[in-house]
Amino acid sequence: MSCAISALTVESPSSSSSSSSPGYFGTDSPNLERYPRRGRRHSYDSPVSRRSHIYDADAIFVRVDLFLSELERRLAWLDNYRQERILHLDATLKQGYAALEAVRDSCSYASGELIWGAAKQRAKICVETLESRFSNAIPSKQSLEQKAQASMKLMDSYLSELEARAHARQSNFSAAIDEGWKRVDNSIAHTREIIDEGFDRARKAKEVLKESISSALLQAAETRLIRYEDLPHPWQVNPHIIRGYRFTESKVECLTSIFKPSNETVNIWSHVIGLIIVLAIAFYFYPTSATFPLSTKTDVLISAIFFAAACKCLICSTMWHTMNGIADKTLLERFACVDYTGISFLVAASILSTEWTAFYCEPVSRSVYMALTAVLGILGTILPWQSTFNRADMAWARVAFYVTLAATGFAPVIQLNMTRGPEWSFYFYAPIAKSLFVYVAGAMIYASHVPERWFPGAFDYVGGSHNIWHLAVLGGILFHYTAMIQFFNGAFRRAVEAGDCLA
Repeated sequence: MSCAISALTVESPSSSSSSSSPGYFGTDSPNLERYPRRGRRHSYDSPVSRRSHIYDADAIFVRVDLFLSELERRLAWLDNYRQERILHLDATLKQGYAALEAVRDSCSYASGELIWGAAKQRAKICVETLESRFSNAIPSKQSLEQKAQASMKLMDSYLSELEARAHARQSNFSAAIDEGWKRVDNSIAHTREIIDEGFDRARKAKEVLKESISSALLQAAETRLIRYEDLPHPWQVNPHIIRGYRFTESKVECLTSIFKPSNETVNIWSHVIGLIIVLAIAFYFYPTSATFPLSTKTDVLISAIFFAAACKCLICSTMWHTMNGIADKTLLERFACVDYTGISFLVAASILSTEWTAFYCEPVSRSVYMALTAVLGILGTILPWQSTFNRADMAWARVAFYVTLAATGFAPVIQLNMTRGPEWSFYFYAPIAKSLFVYVAGAMIYASHVPERWFPGAFDYVGGSHNIWHLAVLGGILFHYTAMIQFFNGAFRRAVEAGDCLA
């Protein structure tokens, strides 16, 4: 707190008796008469000391020593109040407060016993500290005892003004606290009303959902399949598919229902058959291809990751469409998340195979791009577990996310164009065009609910947008496999031309 202050003057002992006020500031200093002295009497200040001067040097030193002992207590109170009430001081008082703290700290090591030597030592330290901070506050030609007495009065003036301001602030603060608590109480009461209203609405919504589930179960028990309007709200996804919905409390009934006609039959069996096809490719057609003998163990691992991701996607999809008729909202949401994580794994694995072959002989670039894809793939397994992501009105958001994830596979295009030219990049990515086209077209059809949007009820069992999307996913997997084989063949040729570089 080293703020600037105007010159301070202190009366000498000879003139102090004629002073009309106890202030020792110049004209620019605060007028202490505006802050009346409090009624308490300090141990160093007695009526006798006000009527006559004490010229005995040792006695003055003892009085200063007593004052310094009380200074510790009074400053401790001010410190505590300042921290609790945030006392704001002007520049002059800030410097005075800093001086008082400096005196206290400087004298703290001296003995607290009331013996003449210790008292004189502390008085001397007190004078030196104040002289170092206020050059004109204490006349330099006075004796040590006169300087000590002047220092004591100067510090007492500062303390009195600080304490007066603190007590004034304390009174105002108490009134403000009372008003503040009233406002807090009103806010709490209003908030409690809002929360209670929200609980009432939630309770009613829960009761309505429970009644809706019970009604749908009774309807399904009679007719096996129910209509869209009979479904509870969380199960209503596509209003253009009107008939053929399953709804049951039994997980076993969900499993056995795959062998009975419903509007999920095509969705389930298209991916069950697709899983069988992918397994056949992974364990028969790929190992017997001309590419397999040329592949390193790492090449085979990259291919295995793609096949595993494709199988996982198809399995997760089959699980979701088998269990989405369960009359348990929590299970319904969890199986939906399982479906989305399978899609994320497939997209990320497809991109990894592309990046691996594009930078077959460039390990640094390859590692950077593959690490980025891995991070996005992990994100794709976390995001679906957020409740907002699975809402019926967020279909476009889900599609946009997966399209963006797929687009990251083209992140290396800029580098490839710069290092190998646009023509090379075009021919490298050409094999994957079929797979991308099928994925994007299927995603757009799925999100737009075409063709059932145009003819509601006509595509309830076969030919709906979700059926088309499932066929597109399977087609995208098969087209990507053929593209991956071409990628590996091109990578092998480049490796030979580069001197048999090791991937």
